[in-house]
Amino acid sequence: MVITEALVGYQLVKASISGIKSVIQTCDDVSQIAHHIDNVFSGEEHVNKKIAAKKKAAQKGKWHSFISHRLRSEDDGDGTSIQEIAQEIIEKKQIEKERTNLAHMLNRRFGADTWSSIMKIRFERIEKLKEKNKIAAQKAKEEAWERKRFWKKVMEEGGKLLIILGLIVAMYYYISYACKGCI
Repeated sequence: MVITEALVGYQLVKASISGIKSVIQTCDDVSQIAHHIDNVFSGEEHVNKKIAAKKKAAQKGKWHSFISHRLRSEDDGDGTSIQEIAQEIIEKKQIEKERTNLAHMLNRRFGADTWSSIMKIRFERIEKLKEKNKIAAQKAKEEAWERKRFWKKVMEEGGKLLIILGLIVAMYYYISYACKGCI
C-alpha cells in the first residue's frame, strides 16, 4: 500500500509531462496545456505532503505509533527504512528532472522566459493567497473578539437589570410588609 501511495505523486507528474509532450506542438498557447502543468504541481505537492506527514508521524513518538498500529490494519511504516528514504529521495529527484524537462519544452515552444514567467506569477499568486488568508483569519479573529465582547456586555447589562429588578421587587415587598397591606 505504501508503494502505491508513493507512486501516485510521481505518476501524476509523469502522466502530465507525457500529455504535454503529446500536445505541445499542436497547441496555440500555454492555456491549452495548463491543466497538465497544474497536475505537475499537484503531483509535487502530493509527494511533499506525504514526506511531511511521515516526518510528522516519526516525531509523534512510541505511543502514537503503538496506537496507530493497533487501530489500522495496514502498516504505513515509520519513515526510517532505507527503502522509504530512498524512495522519497528518488521520487523528488525524478520530479525535479521532469520539471526541468517541462521548463525546457515550454521555453522552446513559447519563448525563453515562459517557464520563469509561469513560476513568477504562480509564486506571486500563492503569496497573495497567503496574505488574503492571513487577512481573513485576522478579520475572523477580530469578529470573534467583537462577538465575545458584545455578549459579555449583554451579560453585564442583563445582570445589572436583574439586580435592579430584584431591588425593586424587594423594595415593594418591604414597603408592603412595613405598611401592613396599604399598598
